[in-house]
Amino acid sequence: MDSQTPTPAYIPGRTPQKEQSMGRYLPPLPEGVAAAWLENQIPREGWVLDPFGASPRLVEEIARGGYRVLVAANNPVMAFLLKMAASPPRLADLKSALAALGSAKLRDTRIEPHIRSLYRTRCQGCEAEIQAEAFLWDHDSPVPYGRIYTCPHCKDLGEYPATEADKSLAAQFGDGGLPRARALERVAPLNDPDRIYAEEALDVYPDRAVNVLSTLINKLDALALQDEQRNHLSALLLNAFDRANTLWPHPTARERPRQLTVPPKYRENNIWLALEEAIDLWACESPPLPLTIWPNTPPDEGGICLFEGRIRELVNGLSEIPIGAVLTALPRPNQAFWTLSALWAGWLWGSEAVDEFKSVLRRQRYSWRWHSVALHTALENLHAALPPQTPIFGLIGETEPGYLSAALTAAHYAGLHLQGVAMRAKQGQAQISLTSGKADPKEVGAKNTKELIKTGAQAYLTERGEPSGYLNVLTAGLSAYAHETSSSGSPAESFYDLQKHLEEAISYRGGFLRLEAAGQSPESGYWWLQTYDGEALPLADRVEFELVRYLLKHPGCTLGDVDKAICAAFPGLFTPGAELIQVCLESYAEQQAPESGFWHLREGDAPAHRRKDLTNIGELIQELGEKLGLATRKAADDPLTYQWLDADEKPQFSLYLTASAVLGKIINAEVRPKGKALIVLPGGRANIVACKLNNNPLLRKEVDDHWGFIKYRHLRYLVDNPMLSLENLEEQLALDPLTYSEPQIRLL
Repeated sequence: MDSQTPTPAYIPGRTPQKEQSMGRYLPPLPEGVAAAWLENQIPREGWVLDPFGASPRLVEEIARGGYRVLVAANNPVMAFLLKMAASPPRLADLKSALAALGSAKLRDTRIEPHIRSLYRTRCQGCEAEIQAEAFLWDHDSPVPYGRIYTCPHCKDLGEYPATEADKSLAAQFGDGGLPRARALERVAPLNDPDRIYAEEALDVYPDRAVNVLSTLINKLDALALQDEQRNHLSALLLNAFDRANTLWPHPTARERPRQLTVPPKYRENNIWLALEEAIDLWACESPPLPLTIWPNTPPDEGGICLFEGRIRELVNGLSEIPIGAVLTALPRPNQAFWTLSALWAGWLWGSEAVDEFKSVLRRQRYSWRWHSVALHTALENLHAALPPQTPIFGLIGETEPGYLSAALTAAHYAGLHLQGVAMRAKQGQAQISLTSGKADPKEVGAKNTKELIKTGAQAYLTERGEPSGYLNVLTAGLSAYAHETSSSGSPAESFYDLQKHLEEAISYRGGFLRLEAAGQSPESGYWWLQTYDGEALPLADRVEFELVRYLLKHPGCTLGDVDKAICAAFPGLFTPGAELIQVCLESYAEQQAPESGFWHLREGDAPAHRRKDLTNIGELIQELGEKLGLATRKAADDPLTYQWLDADEKPQFSLYLTASAVLGKIINAEVRPKGKALIVLPGGRANIVACKLNNNPLLRKEVDDHWGFIKYRHLRYLVDNPMLSLENLEEQLALDPLTYSEPQIRLL
């Protein structure tokens, strides 16, 4: 990478306030990131391309920011979600649509009471007949073993064993019969070669669910509805389709399924209740957005242009559109979602709607190598159609080594220039910055891949100054490889080779150490260098310094202001974790009015106040030494370092006085302290210290072996304690240990 190109800073966002329908299959991304990135890239009313359409919420954010966004979506369910994002349904409209469905006749009764009756059970407390929220099954059992309910009469609620009546009711549905055949016919007719794959997919639905869904689908076809009301009902049904399958493990509350694998114990959810729950998921009071279908374009003030197909089918037409930037959530392989999407699309819109899409039914496994090749094909087509130097921003919401490796490899071999990767690994968020354009002719592909990876990873750890998780180290190595090599070759041929080089380079033989590993996986534990000759202050200490400087200069700042500033100060793979930023902020600052959101440096942490504290505590250190019968000596070169000496002037304790939790220079000093080493610090810094110890095994081991802590308040207590003696000092020091209070993370 050109040394003049700045490393991109991580753009923090906000936790979405509302769960989204189909959310367990969609990328979990923070809000506000797209708007913040685009603000520095292209003017409003410019064109943004999303080649994958993997996140309707992301596309909506771009369009609501005043941009025109062209999005490709070849999955009909994703295309429907995008259309609904542009025309968000209101609460009253959804209720009206469900009421119309519920009141429709089914023989001599209405649909709603009929479906509710299929989930009837009896309250164990008052014996009233009620609805079960879910029945619980063992994977290999022909009948449910349990039920979950909330009784509206006696308010009893919880999980209870299934009754004989519950088991008998479940057994009535047999093997699906005609409802099952109808459900298959809407996806793959009898002589369709994909019929067998549709049958396998339908196997994740209990027989009762197939019966209910078949009834609902048939009734949707029969009802005389306007297009908007049909869309609203389709949205509610889509949620029911997902809630009705067996991919809901028990007792796990939430699961993000990847494969169509039925868990050992699962929930069979009440489908009518799922329809009712979907109302709150879908209801939105936001105004509609302009939406057009390609090649028609939205107005200049912004909107969505939807291309219902793959990006490779769109690129020939891109010359007509002045694309200013590419912003997308990079897709991840998910056999469960893509296979189920084929079923759901057929159920809602008929077999014709999935003619070109149902080939996804055949693919049972998605490896990272396959994913790298698929991404490469899409990005290569995209690259050929983009103007040179078009900025590209890829978001990953569930970062893991294989996912990131596949994305970076695909982009590299597609000829895209990597500007950098910014990441918060613990939150699973990665942001990849790329540009289009021809390769630099000075680049060569003959460099030693393993050596490049090793050197890049070592340089990263050296500058970081403390151990790191594997994902950051891996990304540093991959980034070095991408920056220093040409993009000739194919990811199909090189993906496994690259993984092998990574494994060999980032290893003990490569000069690295694994600390506190709990297994063979490289993701377990922390990574460090066998030989460290750097002088960098640990990253966590630098973050603390920078945060305090920012608070001094910006009184009344918000948590978001602080996060953005710190991320800008530590860009790329040095992005601090949200936990550390929040712990430091809560240690040094307080909100001017409770819950106001505006933070100020605490009065007691103002520099003048802390200087006075250091003087006072230094005097107490001398007073306490005298009380213990020890002489006190202050270091000549450091007025905050003390020693307690015995009668023979032999150091028994070394005490290091500090107003911060910046421990690197103290603990990592070349000269070890003499006697028992104690760090004296404000009690308000204890949580920062504990956070650093939790995330730095080198620091933790050094502290465990050689160091102790005294909080200012405990030092005062010891000075006033008439029972204190040198003999019981260790016992007294242990009365006020460091403890960690984990913050409620509000940053992403």
